[in-house]
Parts: sequence; structure tokens; C-alpha cells
Amino acid sequence: MSANLYTDTITKSTAAGLVLVNPAFQGYCGLTALKTASYAILDSDNYSRIECDTTAGDVTITLPLKSTNVGRIVQIANIKGGTNKVIISPNATDANKLSNDGLNVIWLPKIGDYATFQESANSGFWEIINERISSQFHVRTSAGMGATDTKIPRFTNVIENYGNMFSENHSTGYSSNQKGLEITINRSGRYAFSYTIYESTDVCGLSLNSSQLTTVVYSINEADILSLDLTGAGGSGVSNWTGWLVKTSIVRPHTSAGSPTKTIFTVSYLG
Repeated sequence: MSANLYTDTITKSTAAGLVLVNPAFQGYCGLTALKTASYAILDSDNYSRIECDTTAGDVTITLPLKSTNVGRIVQIANIKGGTNKVIISPNATDANKLSNDGLNVIWLPKIGDYATFQESANSGFWEIINERISSQFHVRTSAGMGATDTKIPRFTNVIENYGNMFSENHSTGYSSNQKGLEITINRSGRYAFSYTIYESTDVCGLSLNSSQLTTVVYSINEADILSLDLTGAGGSGVSNWTGWLVKTSIVRPHTSAGSPTKTIFTVSYLG
């Protein structure tokens, strides 16, 4: 590497941090900042990593304007706090420009979560080029079936619910929602599902984008079945599935409307 090319990229390291000469390189190897409250990233702050302490509450980090940060890379991380989350939002002018799925907000709910964004003039989005994003939903205890989707179970107890890579329709309380459980994918990626029943004559399955919600799972269109487990009298069943799903996909636990003693459902985003 020539000396001229090097000095075009980086001038020097000072007590205050790394100083960059060429604004086009801003954000590639800039400064790290700690934020304990909400912060809007500036064109000129030279931050390439923002570490968030959520001890005092949720911390919202707003990305800078895309048009004045072409090619910039910035990483945002949840490093401390425990119970609160980091919320990543685009500049108001760039609404729905987080990742090429067109999201308008991404949550980092767990310590150790991070997302690295690069502004892409080619796609028109802040692309996620590296990540560890937690998103999980875990429910148990049967509450019967949906009123109109009679082969889709409902649940009474929400055990875990964090992240926003998918949406669900049960966290506000099953009693106010007459539909069975639905998981709607918000960001294309890999997901893991597990649906378990115990002491039941029921059938345990997972369906994808099915319209046959009053039909036992083994009789719906085969293309709509993600997994299937047939149980016997007094038996148990487990349906697991892991794979890639595109945004707007809908996954449901799908049964034959039995009454299991115990029932558990979990979905996790894998990245």
C-alpha cells in the first residue's frame, strides 16, 4: 500500500480517537461511543460503533440520513442493562429503509445483541451486513381452539416474548382474541419452531400460510405442512421445524382440536 493511499484514508490517531481525512471513508474505522440515552447519529461524529447501556430504560439510536452517508458502516450493540432494549430507527426521511425487507425499526432486546449496517446506494437501504438479533416467543397451557380457525390452538401463558423479527397475536391476552395462534414473519431469515403436546389423542403439526384452518393438519394441502407428528391415545407429540422463511409468511401450530394435558409452543429467530 502506498503512503499516499494510506494518508488519503487515515491521517492519525489522537488522544480523542481516530481522525479521518476523507469523508467518504467516515464510519469504516471511526470512533466507538457509549450511549445511555437516545441518540441520533450525526454525519460528522465519526462513530462506527455505538455501545448502548439500557440500565435506565430503552435506548433509541437513529441512523443518519442515507443520502449524506453513502457507503457508511456503523454497528449498534446492546452491551449492558439487562431488562430494557435498544431500538434502532432510520432517519425520518428514510422510513422503512432498515434492511431490504423494508423495516422501520429493529430491536436489540438482549445483552450481546448487535447489528452492523452499511448504507447501500445500490439497494437503497441500510443493509444489515452482520448481526446477532434476539427474538423469541414461548407460550404454554391450552386455551382450546380458535373460534373460526377451529384446528388452531390458543394458549393462556406467555412465558417469553422479546424482539420484533416476527409478530404474534397472543401477547395481549388470548381471551381478547378469538383466533388461534399466528406467527407472522417480519424479516426474511432462518427460524426455529417447536410445538409439543402431552397426554393427548391429538395431532401435532406446524402449517405455513394455510387457508384450511378448520381442517385437521394431516388433511390440509401437503405443500402447507412444515412438520407433522401423529400421537396415540395418552401419548405425546413434538413437531419441530427449522428453515428459511420470507417476510409476511404465517406459521401456525395446527392440530385436530384435541385436549392435551400440557402444550408448549416456541419460535426463535436464528438470523
